[in-house]
Amino acid sequence: MATPAADRRSGLLGSSPLIFVTVGSMMAFDRLILSMDKWAQAHADSEVLAQIGDGTYRPSHMRWTRMLPPSKFQEVVRNAVIMVAHAGMGSYFVAAEMRKPIVMLPRLAVNREHTTDHQLHTLKWLRERPGVYAAMSDEELELAIAKAMTGGSVAGAGFTSFAPEPFVRRVREFLVD
Repeated sequence: MATPAADRRSGLLGSSPLIFVTVGSMMAFDRLILSMDKWAQAHADSEVLAQIGDGTYRPSHMRWTRMLPPSKFQEVVRNAVIMVAHAGMGSYFVAAEMRKPIVMLPRLAVNREHTTDHQLHTLKWLRERPGVYAAMSDEELELAIAKAMTGGSVAGAGFTSFAPEPFVRRVREFLVD
């Protein structure tokens, strides 16, 4: 799971609210991990765990793992006070379902973090939702985390795992006709 260097902080486990950072399961996002490692260094009293995927940057100021199995991922999210993630819909849905505030930083095509800027557009669309804290750049990450920690709003207010009944009814009518 975590590297020996990351284990230096393991004695702090449970001593402060957990911030869980995830880059998703599809691709690396070293810019987010580097920014959060700097944040963790400046906030040494905070407990941060990052799922870094296949990234090349290895954090030295926060605990990290390449990938968590789904059951462990769910447990970590459940125990986290906030999530920090790329601006993917999967991250939003996890935060919404678990009622966790989420700080989102979009991958950018200009940095070759993705092939398009769809995450930038996704975040512009999501940022007005309760519990979503947008960091449109690395420089905005600190403020977005501070807002998420004190914001009180929870992602997913009114979120359900199922489609609303009027939508399901319309789909049924379409399929039957």
